[in-house]
Amino acid sequence: MQTEEILIIAGEVSGDLHAAPVVAEMKKLNPNLTFTGTGGPQMSNEGVHLLADIDELAVMGFSGIIQMLPKLIKLKKSILKFVKSHNVRLVILVDYPGFNLNLAGALKKLNNPPKILHYIAPQVWAWRAGRIKLIKRIIDKMAVVFPFELDIFRRGGVDVEFVGHPLIDELSKYSSDTEVNNDKANLLALLPGSREQEIRRHLPIMIKAAEMLLSKDTNLSVGIGCAPEIKSSLYKTFVREHERLILFNDSKQLLKQASIAAVCSGTATLEAALLNIPQVVVYRTSTLNYILAKRLIKLKNIALVNVTAGKKIVPELIQHDLTAQNLVNSLNQILHSSEKKSEIQNGYRAVKESLGEGGATVRVAELALGMMD
Repeated sequence: MQTEEILIIAGEVSGDLHAAPVVAEMKKLNPNLTFTGTGGPQMSNEGVHLLADIDELAVMGFSGIIQMLPKLIKLKKSILKFVKSHNVRLVILVDYPGFNLNLAGALKKLNNPPKILHYIAPQVWAWRAGRIKLIKRIIDKMAVVFPFELDIFRRGGVDVEFVGHPLIDELSKYSSDTEVNNDKANLLALLPGSREQEIRRHLPIMIKAAEMLLSKDTNLSVGIGCAPEIKSSLYKTFVREHERLILFNDSKQLLKQASIAAVCSGTATLEAALLNIPQVVVYRTSTLNYILAKRLIKLKNIALVNVTAGKKIVPELIQHDLTAQNLVNSLNQILHSSEKKSEIQNGYRAVKESLGEGGATVRVAELALGMMD
């Protein structure tokens, strides 16, 4: 039987992580599929032929988009050339909306455009709600991972389906105990982010806060979650020879063992919630990016765990509020209050229930194959 070519586009580490199991599941359901696209080591391991690696595509903030623009334009041209020459019937776009929506618009202008599935929607509930009209025109099916996104896209006339959050499956091997053991060792997890710029901005503040805590608590230990795509030398630059700061290559395993965490805003805040670990969310960006974001983003809270809950259940220290002393104060409020821990963990329950029961990858794979019929 003739093989069928599918294009799958991810532009960040999280996209690579979420896309790879979709490829694996689709191959199980139809062994005659071949995949080409952009992504990282996870997708490559599943046999995806990469036209570009996520290391070349990572964009940080509004100013980063301008610097990356020539490279992204060139990549879009090469992708369009590939689609036309290989008669691609289906394109799967995974997150990375700035590039992926632009690419989808160009694909729909082709003489015989492929079907387009977008997995993990642009955060139109946070900013640029006008994108919904564009999405209706250029995306054939939107697979969303947050239940509150269903109504938003349906009201805009988008063909949308809630598939559940892939983290449910990805964390299943870490979350055999659903409740936190309050007798855990006193381990503070520091998750400074998965991008180099995030690590450089957050880790020095986190370490300073950890040192302040360590000076008062001899029983405390501190683990730093390392992103696999970042060289360990970057972390060692900040950690130096501090014997009470331990590097963890598996940040999820670190969270699993932790009693509390300081977490860079992003998907990791949901990971901490699903593993039931009380947390303080932090984020700092460049002054330019912060000013632009303040004007464009219409949210009271920015942490995904708080957005999903619909209210602030964990503290957020953003931009100028992120200081070592403020982080120490926020962590101490949780560390020394069983009532505060219980309040956060009670808030997590609603978050967990809203994200579905698992199986997101299978649903996306079945959706994709159904679009090829």
